[in-house]
Amino acid sequence: MKKILIVFAVAAASYACGGGESEQSTTPVSNSSTSQNEQIGSDSKAAEATAPAATADAGNGKALIEGSDCRTCHQDNAKVIGPSYADVAKKYPNTPENVKMLAEKVIKGGKGNWGEIPMTPHPNLSQADAEAMVSYILSMNK
Repeated sequence: MKKILIVFAVAAASYACGGGESEQSTTPVSNSSTSQNEQIGSDSKAAEATAPAATADAGNGKALIEGSDCRTCHQDNAKVIGPSYADVAKKYPNTPENVKMLAEKVIKGGKGNWGEIPMTPHPNLSQADAEAMVSYILSMNK
């Protein structure tokens, strides 16, 4: 029964975190109005050019999370499929090194730090947006 539950959870996470075309892939997630290329699902150099401003703006990170599929697997204070954001913030101090490392995990995906269920990669998410999202999450540890 446990194996069936794990397989179901992995299938649900895979579908939720990258299965098919959705409205979210065309919805702007940045507060900036400079370009449509700053959307989740974009692989542009324009988004990378704004990295310092986006990384420093944890408020923008919250908006990016709300406009993405992250809440399918993560909640602020409750474990769903993945760890709660509060647990992530407790485990990782809010340092530039951790922000960069965790942002890379969001983009590339990962497995093993929080159990056997892998986190689906988000390769179309820019480094700057991923860092803003992680900055917001790590700011929850007060």
